[in-house]
This record gives sequence, structure tokens and C-alpha cells, in this order.
Amino acid sequence: MASSSTKNNPLLPTTTAIDPSPPRMEEKLFKGSAMTKRGAYAAISYMSCAVLLVLFNKAALSSYNFPSANVITLCQIICSCCFLYLLRRLKLISFHLSESLATPDNFKTFVPLKTVIDTLPVAVTYLLYMLVTMESVRGVNVPMYTTLRRTTVVFTMIVESILAGQKYSRPIIGR
Repeated sequence: MASSSTKNNPLLPTTTAIDPSPPRMEEKLFKGSAMTKRGAYAAISYMSCAVLLVLFNKAALSSYNFPSANVITLCQIICSCCFLYLLRRLKLISFHLSESLATPDNFKTFVPLKTVIDTLPVAVTYLLYMLVTMESVRGVNVPMYTTLRRTTVVFTMIVESILAGQKYSRPIIGR
């Protein structure tokens, strides 16, 4: 069963229990806002995990002189995949739009080969990005690392405009 946000946006294959009643006023974080307590908890959890991950990586690579960033990256990817698989087994998420959550778990349909082939360039690029950032966290302090990571979007937009001719509107650039 899909939530109302999934029906409105087919790019979000997540599930929640269907509750036909509108959200209560105490569930709303801000009056007139779409932000609910659940959304706020999700944002705070994501922020906490991101900050703790950076601090862990910095401590392991710099303070404890862990010699291999590749091992940490591999362990983090394995943990992420296991966590996503667990969420899928609990039927909280699906990996593609055509997947029915009522379908029994079957290894043959876990992730179709076509999906793996289609997403392989993005996955390899992200893996290289992770390896480069893991090595860079060793050499700079955490605030500088965070600043450099946040400027990646700006550099990507500049390269897209030069190589692909992509033009962005002012509101997009301002964000």
C-alpha cells in the first residue's frame, strides 16, 4: 500500500500505513506547513548520521592513523546495503516503481540486471567520489572538509553549464 505522497509523486516508492484521516494539528510542526513531526524526525536523524559519519571518518583516519580509507568505505557501503535490504524485507521501501510490496521476496527479482546495468555508471562515480572524500578528510579539518563538500554542487553546476550547456534559473542558483 502506497502513501498519498507516493501516489502524487511516483519517484518516491516508500510505504506507510494508510490513515484516511487528515493529520492532526499537533502533528504539524509549523502551522500552514507540510512539515510534520515525522518529517522533522527524519531530517534530524539524517543530519545526525551525516555529522557522526564525518566525525567517525576523521577520527579513524587522522587521530587513530587508520591506514586504509578503502576498508572504511567498503564497510560503510556494505552496512548501507544491508540496512536498505532490511528496510525492503520489512516492506518499508521498494527498489523500483514496478515492484509490488505484496510480492514475496525472491532473489531472482531482488534487483533486475537491467537496473544494475543502468545504474552502474552512477554507482561507480559515487564510489570514486566516496574514496576521494575519504582520503581528503584525512588532510583537512572537519569544518573545511564540510565546506569543500558543500561547494561540490557549485562546481558540478559550472561544469554542466560548460560541457552540457545546462542553464539554471535564478531560484535554482540561489538555493
